[in-house]
Amino acid sequence: DPQNTNYPAANVTITTSITTNTVWTSNNTYLLQGQIYVKNGATLTIQPGTVIMGDKNTAGSGLFICQGSMIIADGTASNPIVFTSNQAAGQRGLGDWGGLIIMGQGPNNNAGGIANVEGLAPTNDTQFGGGTNPNPDDNSGILRYVRIEFGGIPFQPNSEINGLTFCGVGRGTQVDHVRCSYVGDDAFEWFGGTINVHHIVAYRNWDDDFDTDFGYQIGRA
Repeated sequence: DPQNTNYPAANVTITTSITTNTVWTSNNTYLLQGQIYVKNGATLTIQPGTVIMGDKNTAGSGLFICQGSMIIADGTASNPIVFTSNQAAGQRGLGDWGGLIIMGQGPNNNAGGIANVEGLAPTNDTQFGGGTNPNPDDNSGILRYVRIEFGGIPFQPNSEINGLTFCGVGRGTQVDHVRCSYVGDDAFEWFGGTINVHHIVAYRNWDDDFDTDFGYQIGRA
């Protein structure tokens, strides 16, 4: 029951990009205050049972995994990893925070094979796609037994952040047993890439449950 679950109060606030290998531990609750980029080849590892909150009062707060970096969020059925709103139980709503975006080096059908994440400023940190030499086996990490709640915000008409966005993500990335609920836009959206996913659930979201763009190729060898 995402709306009424009482989560521990945040005791670690994240305000700057992650540029070295980092571990978030389950004995802490993390607050994303702003657009947090994992970049420069860093790996962010999140322990099972960890709670991560997006700050409603900071526009676009979210976690963005840049090309060449990785997220290892490997929860369990009994101890999932939760991304949620920092609002109190009973006061959470669709689009309280941004969401989770993963950017890889896989193929897409944009001119030149390069694009930038919609809704975010076009910089090197928001670029995805492998250009004229894409890597369909690109590996951006693991998402397993993860819940994403109350994310997804529109920065402008037809330019939104979703609950979980895959941008040129390759099939070396493992994604299974992930639920997006109460998202202010799409639950899951794929912009190109070749990633295979299974056991995903979309529940009570504002727009599409599953959306694809830029030539996403399911399971293509």
